[in-house]
Amino acid sequence: MPEAPIKQVAAGIAIVSGMVLVTRRAHGQNLAGLWEFPGGKLEAGETPQTCIVRELHEELGVGTTAGEVLVEAIHRYPGGAINLIAVQVVLDHHDLQLSVHDAYAWVAPRELLTIGLAPADVPIAEEIIRRHG
Repeated sequence: MPEAPIKQVAAGIAIVSGMVLVTRRAHGQNLAGLWEFPGGKLEAGETPQTCIVRELHEELGVGTTAGEVLVEAIHRYPGGAINLIAVQVVLDHHDLQLSVHDAYAWVAPRELLTIGLAPADVPIAEEIIRRHG
């Protein structure tokens, strides 16, 4: 049986005053209770930047300016693989409205690996720690 194609997923990396934005997957969601960098699947014709602007508006009710790709990491889950594309973002404001998450937090980079991140987000966190301590 052929392997399913790797899903392309954008994740927004917002860093304000040295703290990184993470969101927690709500009950009933896949990977519920785990923390992640917010984002979602690229739709046909989207770049990672256009995807993350759309996703953060849908998921957090916030306008976003998308910058460069920080890093990409492929992770294989039992149901298939994703290529998580971390995009640096600047949020228009910090009054977030949660829709698919049940919490958000601003975390120091060095604490990212202690909060229970989703497995695909761990390599992204390691790169943030490498760059921002």
